[in-house]
Amino acid sequence: MSAQRQERSHGSRMITMKEVAQRAGVSITTVSHVLNKTRFVSDELARRVNQAIEELDYRPHQLAQSLRRGRTQTIAVLVSDIVNPFFPQVVRGAEDSAKEHGYSLILCNTDENPQTESFYVSLMIDRRVDGFIIAPSMVPEASLKSLVDKEIPLVVIDRQMETLSIDQVYSDNINGAYEATKYLLGLGHKRIGLIMELEGIRSFDDRKTGWERALKEYGLSTLSGLVQQAGLEIEGAAEAARYLIEGPPQATAIFATNNLMTLGVLRYMKNHSASCPRDLSVVGFDDPEWAACFNPSITSVAQQSYEMGYKACDLLVARIQGKTSESRAVQLNCELKIRESCAALEPEGEMERPEAID
Repeated sequence: MSAQRQERSHGSRMITMKEVAQRAGVSITTVSHVLNKTRFVSDELARRVNQAIEELDYRPHQLAQSLRRGRTQTIAVLVSDIVNPFFPQVVRGAEDSAKEHGYSLILCNTDENPQTESFYVSLMIDRRVDGFIIAPSMVPEASLKSLVDKEIPLVVIDRQMETLSIDQVYSDNINGAYEATKYLLGLGHKRIGLIMELEGIRSFDDRKTGWERALKEYGLSTLSGLVQQAGLEIEGAAEAARYLIEGPPQATAIFATNNLMTLGVLRYMKNHSASCPRDLSVVGFDDPEWAACFNPSITSVAQQSYEMGYKACDLLVARIQGKTSESRAVQLNCELKIRESCAALEPEGEMERPEAID
């Protein structure tokens, strides 16, 4: 390795395009044309420039190049709760798609806070990202509308938006919840509690709608006491489970509407020496790897989390590159994964464990 390359490799200073031109014996313009392939350069001159680049270990300033092209090759991803195991898989899918298209991601966590969401939207606009993938907070219209008004490419994930004409990718939450609830009803359960983070969030509201639909088909009323809001923490879900199990309505089954809610139910049962399905049947929403590893394994509604992120990034890049004009909505199917955490309810109240299917 040459002395210059050793110096560059140790990070003592940045090699400039001017130094490359001097080493190659050409103009700075010629170096630029070789790097950017903007004009024909003879094979001999190109060889000299590339040799100088190799010897000096020159690396172009990618941000400056991107800004000259009007793009930074970066995408901002805003998620509502990075602690929720659902979102890392979504982000992984988006990242894999971004890499294929030559983009990188900047990840922001909003904690379901509209003010935090607006702050990050403004910050990322200042950073000149090329587009946004956003799992919106409870009150997202203001920050999302600002992006639409500025014509900044945007894809909304996880939560369906009907008030704005934008690209979006979301799960069929209503049908997923409907199938989960119908499965419990088929096992003889009539007092099926529902634990959700917060009302007013579209994905949870849709899961509640699916739960209600199934109960009504069986001629059952959706008593207000059967619905518990737990907030964003596992502890809140554990408290919600306590209310559903110990006091009226004394639920025999619980449908937990995301990973954290399921963990809260399981924490309550562990702390009270209860088990499923002996004392309670449990169905979760989302299907993390740990759901199949528990003993008993947890019946869950599986979303296509990786595919959601991957498809969202594909849509966004197409929007950034001007390959589409109409807004697109992609609904991903859910699948009920039947395992060991539910049992048939006998007339005396005892539960008979069904065969697990995975």
